[in-house]
Amino acid sequence: NDMSKSFLKLLLSQLFANLADIFLRVSLIANIYVITKSVMATSMVPILIGLSAFVASFLVPLVTKTIPLNRVLFLTQGGKTVLVAILVALFTKFQFVPAVGIYVFVIAISILDGFASPVSYAMIPRYATNLGKANAALSMSGEGIQLIGWGLGGLLYASVGLFSTMLLVLFLYLLSTFVMLFLPQAKIEQLEAAETNLDTLVKGWSLVAKNPLLRLLVQANLLESFSNTIWVSSVILVFVTEVLQQTESYWGYSNTAFSLGIILGGMIVFNYSEKFLAHKWKSIFFPLIAIATITGSILFFSNTQTFLIFSSLIGFFSQLKEVPESVFLQKTVDKNQLVHVYSVFEVISYLSFSVFVFLMSSITESFGITTSFWLSTICILLEAGLIYHNRNYLK
Repeated sequence: NDMSKSFLKLLLSQLFANLADIFLRVSLIANIYVITKSVMATSMVPILIGLSAFVASFLVPLVTKTIPLNRVLFLTQGGKTVLVAILVALFTKFQFVPAVGIYVFVIAISILDGFASPVSYAMIPRYATNLGKANAALSMSGEGIQLIGWGLGGLLYASVGLFSTMLLVLFLYLLSTFVMLFLPQAKIEQLEAAETNLDTLVKGWSLVAKNPLLRLLVQANLLESFSNTIWVSSVILVFVTEVLQQTESYWGYSNTAFSLGIILGGMIVFNYSEKFLAHKWKSIFFPLIAIATITGSILFFSNTQTFLIFSSLIGFFSQLKEVPESVFLQKTVDKNQLVHVYSVFEVISYLSFSVFVFLMSSITESFGITTSFWLSTICILLEAGLIYHNRNYLK
């Protein structure tokens, strides 16, 4: 039995929570658009979600210092449940909650939510025996939920309206919180009792700075994060409308193809995780070469059919290298310090992603979509070079 009962409980509670999170986001984004009719007011929702999660992931080490990991998940999920219950009560009493009011809830819920990701990944080595399989499972269920959630959330909002969708979110949150009650204790052993809060916050950063493998993963992630911004709505939408001359619904299909590729890649890694992990750096290097080749090819051979295939291939290969990277990280870092390191990775990824999206959108506007695709391809090749050059660390 590769999947321990504890890990399955973790997976199940995250599944309910993630599905509810997406329903909540979709319905609040749609609702704000209905209230304000403004694109800027609407795009404030994802920006606020990103910034709140960034704040949370920065604070994760302080919270996990005193509270066991499983308890942190339970408390933050419980807090989100209470917030949604209050929101539902407000919608019952007043037909109309102004946008600013909704923003406040979005920020509060997202801050609590920001704790979930680094904490649940740091719990994997405590609950799971087979790290490759466990990471693939968590990643696949996350992507699967993304894939189903956005489509289903839109459908729900359109057919039953905001209030009923919120009730469903509340029910799923309660389920998730209930499952978390049964997670066994995962406490971080405190070695230095007299550690100040500042020490705790800086700990992960100094671990990353000292360890060559962690530094390598941060550099690789930054290059990749920049390259990935071409797949973000605003940029790829330009490609779909201008180059392929298709509508938004086709853009929806390309997102679906991308997510399907990710799920397929996850299934492959899930079934053959030992083989991937046996090939160390190659399991990261070759998928990168494939991604660079495909990204470059998109510019030369793209029509409406091939683009969907290319999208799913990019998703597929990105997943193949994702899991070996996670396992390297979990095997390198002592499990008491893992939450510190994950918090650093999350902080870097939220911040860099926001900056890079802005950069890539500006580049696309000024120099056109072709330039963005070339830049993306070059970044992935640089990352592959970086992995090859430092292959000795990835043993």
